[in-house]
Amino acid sequence: METRKRTPLELFNLPQHFNIPLFQRPYVWEEEEQWAPLWQDIRRTVENRMRTPFKPVSHFLGAVVLQAAEPASGNMGVWNVVDGQQRLTTLQLLMDATSALLRDAGWDSPAQQLEGLTHNPSHYIAHGESPLGQAPSSGVTV
Repeated sequence: METRKRTPLELFNLPQHFNIPLFQRPYVWEEEEQWAPLWQDIRRTVENRMRTPFKPVSHFLGAVVLQAAEPASGNMGVWNVVDGQQRLTTLQLLMDATSALLRDAGWDSPAQQLEGLTHNPSHYIAHGESPLGQAPSSGVTV
């Protein structure tokens, strides 16, 4: 077992599948209890970064436990999400929504950068697979 801290960029910046095993509960985060506090944390972190752009800013998002799994097509890594499914899904939803807003505003470059964190590149995707990383023999994929 390997334990180490990773930033969201390090976590999402690889072509890979995050599989949600069938034993995991469905996505249940709600605005008041989870989304709003996470958004406040993100805003506070960004505001701190903007005030002091050269000072490292960190924020603990919680633990994510991943277990290596066999790749379906051999093109990219596959991870079973043992813990942290709600956070991973929420972060991907936020990145995807932000990417869409940036694209609509004409900011294509940052929109594509965010899209690269939520969609696997086409050259890693086997025929018939989703760019979102849906693996055939698993539960849900984020």
